[in-house]
Amino acid sequence: MTSDFSQTLKAATACIRCGACMEVCPLYQKTGREAAVARGKLSLLQAFLGGTLSPSGRLLEILEYCLLCGACVERCTAKIPIPDLVKAGRAEIYDRLGHNWSPNLALAHLSLHADRLLPALNASSSLLPRLISLLGRKSGLLYRLWPSLAGLVERLPQPASQPLTHLVPDFLPGAGKQKIAFFIGCGLQALFPQVGLAFLKICQRLGIEVIIPKQQNCCGLLATSVGDLKTARLLGRNVIRQFAGLKVDYLVTACASCSYQLKRLDRLFPDSLEREQAGSLALKVKEASEYLADLEKLDHLHFPARAPSTSVVFHDPCHGRRGQQIVRQPRQVLAARPRLELREPHSPVACCGQGGLFGICHPDMGKAIGLDALASYQQTGADLLATSCSGCLVQLMSLTTPALPVRHFLEILAEALE
Repeated sequence: MTSDFSQTLKAATACIRCGACMEVCPLYQKTGREAAVARGKLSLLQAFLGGTLSPSGRLLEILEYCLLCGACVERCTAKIPIPDLVKAGRAEIYDRLGHNWSPNLALAHLSLHADRLLPALNASSSLLPRLISLLGRKSGLLYRLWPSLAGLVERLPQPASQPLTHLVPDFLPGAGKQKIAFFIGCGLQALFPQVGLAFLKICQRLGIEVIIPKQQNCCGLLATSVGDLKTARLLGRNVIRQFAGLKVDYLVTACASCSYQLKRLDRLFPDSLEREQAGSLALKVKEASEYLADLEKLDHLHFPARAPSTSVVFHDPCHGRRGQQIVRQPRQVLAARPRLELREPHSPVACCGQGGLFGICHPDMGKAIGLDALASYQQTGADLLATSCSGCLVQLMSLTTPALPVRHFLEILAEALE
């Protein structure tokens, strides 16, 4: 048993089986299954910890059936860190059973090579429609072999023709004293480079100096979530190599999931120099709205006198709202744009249904949860749906209609600048 597992899972004994998590768990609301909700998973983890339940593929399957959205934690009277326990359980089972092949593990391994695979995806972007027709759900070819991957291929947005690192310099000079490093992340690199360009445009207008290391890779969130700590540590070490030595005030990323992972980077390493380096770097991490909202000169951005009016509803990524308590900041940044009306859904939205790899490995359930979220946003009558996470962008863009376009909040702000 790993030390992290034995220490972390002691928190599971605080569960009093009150069932508060059942009221908010998106999976329990859809299935009514005890194993789908936090209370059921904590019972199994306690049995596993106590030695009365052996590690098995079935136990891993139950633990993988979780969005890691954290909605349960908000209602938990004991404030048990349930997503952390689920991830610790996954890692321990992988450690005991050996890293046998699985869709989750295969995708985690691929993230280790994202720095090479994503530019290749961009280079073949013109071939993607053809690939979808050959391998997607409609053809039935890949669907019979790997339904979840076929669903992913079908739902992927068109990759950009060039990765973001090919479109930006290593260094963006600034007129002010503030210096930051920009962590791009997989989503912005391959699918949404326009978001990175929007952020750099805002930084340029505010006189912020930006360093953009070109040898960036995945943040490691995907590998950490599935329990592949070996891959996560390799990716974490790359982050340390690329960013720890930079003389900057902050390390900023435009993806709420990336900032969540980077702020917890030290948790990947045992007590060592690596842990100290990771911890020091983690203290500098800011999600883009978190960084911009605290700038005194955000109101120095200049917009046209008659900027077109628009209304926006913001989707809070789980890793932003619950993982980092980032709620006010993206709305504050959006409010800097004149003639913009912010709207809110009548009831809180728990999750978009993507949940990292959940939406890939359980596409039908992920889609059902996502459509519920989208319906809540459509009821606001907003012109645009904004968010701050690459995974949420992929999910919501695949489900929405032309009546409610989905954009990153930075695009909405940058496009209105003079």
